[in-house]
Amino acid sequence: MATVTIKNVWKYYGDTPAVKDLNITCPDGSFVSILGPSGCGKSSTMRMLAGLEHISAGDIHFDDVRINDLAPKDRDVAMVFENYALYPHKTVFENIANPLRLRKADDTQIKDRVTSAAKLLEIDHLLERRPHELSGGQKQRVAIGRAIVREPKLFLFDEPIAHLDAKLRAHMRGEIKHLQRQLGTTMIYVTHDQLEALSMADYIAVMHDGELQQWGTPSEIFNHPVNAWVAGFVGEPAMNFLTCDVVGEGDGVNLKHKNFEIPLLPHQARQLNGAAALGTARMGVRPDALDISMTKPDEASIEGEIFVNELLGGDLLVEVELADSRIRVKTTPEFVGNPGETCHLTVNRDKWHVFDAGDGHAYF
Repeated sequence: MATVTIKNVWKYYGDTPAVKDLNITCPDGSFVSILGPSGCGKSSTMRMLAGLEHISAGDIHFDDVRINDLAPKDRDVAMVFENYALYPHKTVFENIANPLRLRKADDTQIKDRVTSAAKLLEIDHLLERRPHELSGGQKQRVAIGRAIVREPKLFLFDEPIAHLDAKLRAHMRGEIKHLQRQLGTTMIYVTHDQLEALSMADYIAVMHDGELQQWGTPSEIFNHPVNAWVAGFVGEPAMNFLTCDVVGEGDGVNLKHKNFEIPLLPHQARQLNGAAALGTARMGVRPDALDISMTKPDEASIEGEIFVNELLGGDLLVEVELADSRIRVKTTPEFVGNPGETCHLTVNRDKWHVFDAGDGHAYF
């Protein structure tokens, strides 16, 4: 196990920076996810940790050891790739045993470690098969088994379940998380899928355009995004955004839109900290932080027209048309409104957000 410290790390490809001044500390024994869209620098970060890419500037430490100049084989890292990278002519046993063969381990040790890893991954009955006889999920388990037998300080997972089908991905998420808990080894998991990151990781590093946007627990990332980009990227269905005027009303502050005017709670008005002088801000609210009704409630609400209803199994997603935009509301399938009818939305003001209209940083 190892504490991984990434300090002021840059990665350039020619004159183009792929990773910009990255600072992350992954605690010993933690499950860390690096989350972001394609091109954000997450795989470059992974490859620098593994030693497959040169570090342009900065330092990476495993515990107290600076590993910048160590060869990949000397870093005690095991990496699991998206494409499995299995040897087609070798059996499952030999694929898993390959790292031990390269280390000249004795046959007894190889048999014990391979058998133990295979039982842990529930593929011990497949040891004599070859990769072409396996399903996608079984191949992924073999790739993970090959990493486990090395007993490394650090596991690196590079989008390992990205091209499995949805049901198998859901299953493998639980399997990988359970496995990390059993082994207690530090694991860094790269993904573009925010559901994977939220459901599996102890900590998430959200990246965009090579820069770290936010570091925190899944709850912190989801409930307290530091800017509008993180808020819009994390969460499914995505957060709704509306540009509003910031209006001072006596000692309070209201958000005013063509379809509504809603007062901020007192502590939120204080957090806005003079933004009323800016004139506008972006209101952000998740679909499950809105209630929808066909009758106008007593409290301040948003009036709109139902555009379409989408049944999502146990939930109903209602898209509501406002004067200049549409927002989505998550409710129950029992909702009786139909497209074209007027509806009223009530915001849970304990769960909404306000972002700067310019740089997008969060006021709350």
